[in-house]
Amino acid sequence: MNLFLKTGDRLPDYDCVSSMVQLGDFFYLSGHLGKGETFRDQCIHACYALTDTLSEFNLRFDHVLKFTVYLTDIEMEDEFLSVFENFVDQPYPTMTIVESPHLPHEAMICIDGCGVNTLRHERAMDKAYCEDCDE
Repeated sequence: MNLFLKTGDRLPDYDCVSSMVQLGDFFYLSGHLGKGETFRDQCIHACYALTDTLSEFNLRFDHVLKFTVYLTDIEMEDEFLSVFENFVDQPYPTMTIVESPHLPHEAMICIDGCGVNTLRHERAMDKAYCEDCDE
């Protein structure tokens, strides 16, 4: 058993796949599919599914350094970004958007990601005193 390896809940419909794996400070998010009637609904659902998975580890979207987004129609990129911008702040993560016309379960979008759990560093900084830290 690897003591440095933590896993999230299993993905729905996939008994042998974790929603997230963390090894040391690094983590990797499995692809989260969109659900809903419209493309916008699916984008919102996928982003909230990522948020829920991250919250299992007390993490936030700003801990994710890189997202990969799979769209069944690359022409929907701008519509996706109009939803996604509501979930991120500066400094923005990196992203690759790929057209993938065959996603499971009638999904139009799938998002995965990887990042770094900086919570222990954030806690250390909160406890530290520094006159010049706000500058």
